[in-house]
Amino acid sequence: MSLWLTPEELIELTGYKTSRCQKRALGEMSVPFKSRPADGYPLVLRADLQAPQHSAPREPRLRLDA
Repeated sequence: MSLWLTPEELIELTGYKTSRCQKRALGEMSVPFKSRPADGYPLVLRADLQAPQHSAPREPRLRLDA
């Protein structure tokens, strides 16, 4: 298995076939990527999508006896 997402996986993730649209979609989803110098193709590390998600901050508890 490659370190990078395949072109097919990028299309599935973003819904777009062109690198310009894929980059825009990745940015909107806050998915980190690098652009390949030769052609600008977006490279997404597989590990960045498999990283554990941070839990949402807890809501403050209200004190009713104060």
